Amino acid sequence: MLKNPKQAADSLMDWYHVHKRDLPFRGIDNPYFTWVSEIMLQQTQVDTAVPYFNRFIKRFDTVCTLANASEDEVLKYWEGLGYYRRAKHLHESAKRICFEMDGVFPSDLKTIESLKGVGRYIARAIHSIAFNEPSAAVDGNVLRVISRLTGYDQDLMKPANARVVEGVAQSMIEHAPPRDFTQALMELGATVCQKSPKCDVCPMQSMCVAYQTDTQGELPVMIKNTKRTEKTYHVFVTTHEKKVFLVRRPDNGLLANLYTFPQYEGDLKTALKSFESEFKVDVDTHDEAFKLDHIFSHQVWHLVVHRVELKDDSALSFVSLTDFPYAIAKAHLKIIDQLKVI
Repeated sequence: MLKNPKQAADSLMDWYHVHKRDLPFRGIDNPYFTWVSEIMLQQTQVDTAVPYFNRFIKRFDTVCTLANASEDEVLKYWEGLGYYRRAKHLHESAKRICFEMDGVFPSDLKTIESLKGVGRYIARAIHSIAFNEPSAAVDGNVLRVISRLTGYDQDLMKPANARVVEGVAQSMIEHAPPRDFTQALMELGATVCQKSPKCDVCPMQSMCVAYQTDTQGELPVMIKNTKRTEKTYHVFVTTHEKKVFLVRRPDNGLLANLYTFPQYEGDLKTALKSFESEFKVDVDTHDEAFKLDHIFSHQVWHLVVHRVELKDDSALSFVSLTDFPYAIAKAHLKIIDQLKVI
């Protein structure tokens, strides 16, 4: 499928050594750091993840430091990154490594993949980057690069077709230092072979089938059949002397254990009654402040935000956001930012 894997690998490596970005999780011989960075980079842009990585590692500098921390503190350090299940899985797996593996990060590919929250891609990324093993890691960037390079036009949402692409990457990684190759291929996809590719500066332009046939815009083929569920919630913001009323969500389901303003589905009248009933308060006045949408991987929340005044707020416990020690859901951090309630 790829005529000369060695030539492609050589061209990629020559480019990478000149153009790679200076990132805090590169060039560090620490599988724990690699693991944390790969978990953070799931569904998060590099520029967004970097400051979170730096802060997280400064606080949790070893896997056992992370394992011995409380879940609340871990979530607080993850606050704003979203997809909090990643942090919970990271914490659970840290406990396994610390207490069952004597704090030594596993070097075996199957064991790495067995860690909670670590799938095929992340396991192979860790195996190659942290341990310099020739395990080809294929994420969205790599799917895009290889499909264009080879002209592969099959639906990459099908696992069997994604494995074909992985096979091409595997044929290339054998001709380069694995840790550098894995990062180089991701780097090319992130900075050059983007959705709108910069073919004029691509090191593999001369061997790229998509470039030669002018089909870059058609590749990769990824037919998504998933449709996000849409839900509308009324959100009630109650303040008292520059403090706010927040509630902790249940320990299961979406945003488990995170803090939010009270929110309810249904029409406004029903939502207000639910709010009054749950917290044993009487609403005096309420005004719609604004609306905003928050997109999850499988849901879209349409949030209608209301400022609420109560006849008597003594039944509620208000908190200051400036030193609040628990994690607030990203959707509600947006509300806080827009309301400027701090």
